Amino acid sequence: MTKNDIAVELCKRIPDLPKSTALHVVDGVTDILSDAFDRGENVYLRGFGTMEVKTTKEKKARNINAGTTVVVPAQRIVKFKLSNQLKNRMNNGTVD
Repeated sequence: MTKNDIAVELCKRIPDLPKSTALHVVDGVTDILSDAFDRGENVYLRGFGTMEVKTTKEKKARNINAGTTVVVPAQRIVKFKLSNQLKNRMNNGTVD
């Protein structure tokens, strides 16, 4: 699903919402989430899930083509954990 697809779905659920406004809303939400991740903040959306900023450890890896060992630096990633409600909905078609 793309940003455009999300905007189209918003327009279907909110009939008076123009598509251009829906696209601005989707862009605004993604900007807010990106800014929060840049600051190292976790995002909690009740009933949906948690997006948590984690830092991976530096590690060694093999470059198979060159036959050398390379160091992969530590980096920040975002881990997503589904809420129990969404997990149940996906697996059972039910909501708690």
